[in-house]
Amino acid sequence: MGKDTEKSESQFGFKDKAKAEETIELLKSHEMQYQKLTVRGLLGRAKRVLSMTKAADKIKNIQEAMSVFENWLEENGGGASNKNAKTDNDDEKVETVPGLGFKDKNAAKKSLEILEGRDPDYQRLAVKGLIGSSKRVLSGTKDPKKVQDIKDGVKILEEFLEKFDDENRSRLNWAYLSSDIINQFPEPKDKLCAEFVQIYSEKKNYKHLRTLFPSENQDKSWDIVRNKNIEKLKKLIKEKERKLFDDDGKPTEEHLGNYSN
Repeated sequence: MGKDTEKSESQFGFKDKAKAEETIELLKSHEMQYQKLTVRGLLGRAKRVLSMTKAADKIKNIQEAMSVFENWLEENGGGASNKNAKTDNDDEKVETVPGLGFKDKNAAKKSLEILEGRDPDYQRLAVKGLIGSSKRVLSGTKDPKKVQDIKDGVKILEEFLEKFDDENRSRLNWAYLSSDIINQFPEPKDKLCAEFVQIYSEKKNYKHLRTLFPSENQDKSWDIVRNKNIEKLKKLIKEKERKLFDDDGKPTEEHLGNYSN
């Protein structure tokens, strides 16, 4: 990456409308895919900063900056800016999480155990997929016992889905920034964080994290480890009255895993 590019990236931001408009101008020298990834990433960070900002003038400035990014995304076919950032290889084949099923109560319960701790949006997607598959299987199943077993399993999945929607668990989903955006941040000092960044940078598609594991812990996949550490980080931020991002939208030391008590 050349010096001119590095200089422009350091000027990306969302502290106010002018900064957002300047960012859009700076991005014009890059490929469209990179522009979309960067704007989505900045918009996601802006939302997080906004949720922790109390000063009325700063809130207004950030909201105006967000409007600039949202309008740009709509105009350039990059809507759904609150979703996980997509990559060029987003449609590549990704290994499925093993062990999911619905043939009976035990299989359904096992599926929910496997999904526990994963991204809420993925939990919902996986359960809906299982329910959809069960309907196709039921249509071709004649054995009364097998039919009843499947229905019992599906009932458990449907109850989970109903509770999921009632509690609006999707709000607990922490969307992934693109690896290109993350690589612009300072390298984390924490060993686990550094390994996560390395793996994510290599794979680029966050969906791979569901079937990959930290080198020193083969019990929980990276997506579960990530979410568990996000919960710890949220607790630390609240207790210590810290922030995930500073006023310029850059990750704080706490966010990068460089904080010690």
